[in-house]
Amino acid sequence: MNKQTLILILSFFFIAACSVKKNTTANITTPPKSAKALISRIEANNKSPEWLSLKGKISLDKDGQEINFSTNIRIRKDSIIWMSIRAPFGIELFRALLTPDSIFFMNIPKSTFIKQPISYLHEQLKTEINFFKIQQMFFGTPSILKAKYSFSEEEKYAIFAKDKKIGEITYFVEKENFRIIKGEYFKTKNEYFKFNLSDYTTNNGFLIPKRLMLDVKVSDNFLAELNYSKITANKVLKMVFSIPKNYVEIK
Repeated sequence: MNKQTLILILSFFFIAACSVKKNTTANITTPPKSAKALISRIEANNKSPEWLSLKGKISLDKDGQEINFSTNIRIRKDSIIWMSIRAPFGIELFRALLTPDSIFFMNIPKSTFIKQPISYLHEQLKTEINFFKIQQMFFGTPSILKAKYSFSEEEKYAIFAKDKKIGEITYFVEKENFRIIKGEYFKTKNEYFKFNLSDYTTNNGFLIPKRLMLDVKVSDNFLAELNYSKITANKVLKMVFSIPKNYVEIK
């Protein structure tokens, strides 16, 4: 696999920009009637496990070319994200390890590997990304971009804003659990990033989305979908990642 394919896979796990300042004084009994109150309620409900295991399937589509994999993802909060990606017949193709400051990626069939600082993702994807933002997406607790939001309440809560740098921003939020289920960032009609988080399930007291979808368009159109078949929260996990001596580093 070349660098371009690596970027395609890693793109699946990205979410853009900076989170708003934490506010832990949310009123948990009164329905929110403003953007500020809703954001506070979202953050008050953003609980995540110390350990998380996700098993499922990834479907990637770039300009009509579709690739399907199965994946095993293991997370130790604020420390390690470990990923194994397999072909439909179960043969392991790639293995990745992310830490707050580094990324390691092995192409097993080609016996090659990449070792880079985490800033490599930012350079390749041309967006603000780090370990913690990737982690938040898996936990179902994505960051809310800094902006001045308006508020609406219909079937779902929604907050929306216009930002000179980012463009139009919208988040849709479930009323029952105050989880973000959809986000849209439109710089122009031909340059945007959208995500959906759905089918939230409870495991050991934590709400985790079973389905994640991304729709990204800049110069190309990129679609991705991850469906988890098994979720395990707060169970200590093994994360084996050892690069064989005969593997060649790609720089």
